[in-house]
Amino acid sequence: MDNVESMGEPGSSDTGRRPGRPRSANAHSAILDAAVTLFVEKGFEGMSVEAVAAEAGVGKTTIYRRWRSKEELVVDAIAERFAEPSAPDTGNVRDDLVESTRELHLLMSSSRTGAVFPRMGAEVARRSRLGRLYGARVIGPRRAIFAEALARGIKRGDLSEKIDVELAIDLLVGALLLRRFTGRLKQSDTSLPERAVDMVLLGLRPQEA
Repeated sequence: MDNVESMGEPGSSDTGRRPGRPRSANAHSAILDAAVTLFVEKGFEGMSVEAVAAEAGVGKTTIYRRWRSKEELVVDAIAERFAEPSAPDTGNVRDDLVESTRELHLLMSSSRTGAVFPRMGAEVARRSRLGRLYGARVIGPRRAIFAEALARGIKRGDLSEKIDVELAIDLLVGALLLRRFTGRLKQSDTSLPERAVDMVLLGLRPQEA
């Protein structure tokens, strides 16, 4: 069973965040920034709500009123820091995939957001509650955008009807993740998204008889 640090009232079974925002928008922003900073520096098990409050310069009750668990605080903080993914629909499968891959490349290679991935990768790999929340809030919507672009390409006849959509997404996203985890993902390598997409598309095009 997952070890969840609950911050709700005793006996409450509601695991969702309470509605509303802190009275101070600055306090809200400071809490989220502190949560990401400590998650990157210390990992999920090494950070605490008390440390987040101290880093943000707020009282613990300000956090307790807004989040039911430490997991939900961290995933909210990360989702807030990551820009909302765009959903390009240019009429060309290559252009759609390149745009989405480029966006992901910038996210992973940025010093501000990229440091989240090694820590969160471990949570996703061990299927922790935090990893599952991150999967639902961050990974799932981005993968859906890739899947929709590929589905449109299949419908237009640009891609083979027999392609494995999930594998195609894994090849694109996985290439970036592997380079991020091994320290080889460079923000200056702006041609990487196009090269990755073109290489994957070579195997997805309909084969001539």
